[in-house]
Amino acid sequence: MKILLIFLFVTFTGQLYANDFRIQIVGNFPGAEGQVVRLLEYADMLSYHEREIGSDKVDKNGKFTISLIRYQPQYVFFRIDHARMGFFIEPGQTYQLEFDPVDISQLDDSRNPYLDPWYFHFRITEPAETLNQYIDKFEEEFHEFLIENFARVHQGRNRRLFDDFRMHTDSLFGHIENKYFRDYYEYKFAYYYRIANIDRFDEQMRTHLLGRQVLYHNTQYMNFFNAVFDTYVFAGSRNIQGSDLRHAVNRLNSYHALMDSLGKDTILRNEAIRELVILKALQGMHGNPDYRQQNVENILNYINTNSKFPEHRSISRNILFEKNNLVAGAVSPSIVVYDENDNPVRIPEDFKGNFIYMGFWASWCESCMLEFIALKELFDQYHDDIVFINISTERNPVIFDAYLSSANYGWLDFHFRHDFRILDAFKVRALPTFVLIDNDGNILDYPALKPSDNLKQRFDRILIQRLSPGTQR
Repeated sequence: MKILLIFLFVTFTGQLYANDFRIQIVGNFPGAEGQVVRLLEYADMLSYHEREIGSDKVDKNGKFTISLIRYQPQYVFFRIDHARMGFFIEPGQTYQLEFDPVDISQLDDSRNPYLDPWYFHFRITEPAETLNQYIDKFEEEFHEFLIENFARVHQGRNRRLFDDFRMHTDSLFGHIENKYFRDYYEYKFAYYYRIANIDRFDEQMRTHLLGRQVLYHNTQYMNFFNAVFDTYVFAGSRNIQGSDLRHAVNRLNSYHALMDSLGKDTILRNEAIRELVILKALQGMHGNPDYRQQNVENILNYINTNSKFPEHRSISRNILFEKNNLVAGAVSPSIVVYDENDNPVRIPEDFKGNFIYMGFWASWCESCMLEFIALKELFDQYHDDIVFINISTERNPVIFDAYLSSANYGWLDFHFRHDFRILDAFKVRALPTFVLIDNDGNILDYPALKPSDNLKQRFDRILIQRLSPGTQR
């Protein structure tokens, strides 16, 4: 009985505690009925790896609701169709979002939404004087200041200009006690003081970074950090030598040697800052031919396993994912499409043992339709050895159905059914996009050659490799 009471007490208090951090987002989006609204966050603001944290389908009345738990304020953003819109959330808040009416089915994709995404305007109804209002008002002031003083700001070292503006904004926002906003406010100014070269570098570091808590989720803190350390290790520090970096990575393959190399710079004595700077440096080393890539990944994996800072372990994983996703040899993303009978088809799992040549297209894309001429010739020659799949991103499925009725190419055709996770999985940002997947379900080429780009020669090499496994891919 005592154990049961303890269990009930812990469960009850846990629920109360969680409710203090529950965030409710209630939206009204006329014209978007049936669309999936996805809520995402940046897993960190070094790799900028995007992570979905909630979703809901807009119902027949235009309503959607997303609920989540977060323990600190942060920036989040919606993905609706090709659109992307963001705002700030705080634990325990409920946000009422009112979107301007729009008929998504009538949007014109021919303007290429991959290069020029939609933006759906919305208003947030929330308690007066909250984080979004603070930041919006502050950004409006800053934007007007930069517009009026663009030339003078870029001349640099104009301290009085910034000091006068800060006195003005202090009079408007100095009373606000919201910690996230206070930090946002400070590091917005620190960022511009930095790029305008107003204060000495070491003075800025002592004021804004050294001995201060690392604000991983504050967008302006991380903007400042990234601006300061973007090229610092490779070109900004007098105390860090490129030869030491290459020796630590290429010869010693050592995290500790890399920490020691950066520790020669007094600005980087703080362990948390130094390791975060190392992560940013490793991000720059990845793909740089001056550094052994396997060693770079070894050090990132070491941080993932051994760092005392959980945020750094997560960042190292995200850097590795972003750098290795869709590269040759990586496991292909798994997607699900549906055939004409609504049967699910898993790609690449349902075609294991076969090479797959997959393309994303739409009828409004003239170059897509032209590629089909060359693709048909390749299909006729190689369809016994390679599975050909085309996925239509057509907004109106009726047009896709009409295409299926009139075309008789022979390859597998699917419609993406407005599942934009499929496009995100393969980072489709332009049409046509092609990908080549090997018979083990791994990426062979991304982006792959278009059919008109002498793809026949590439296919011949694949088939030779299949018959003679020792042959170079």
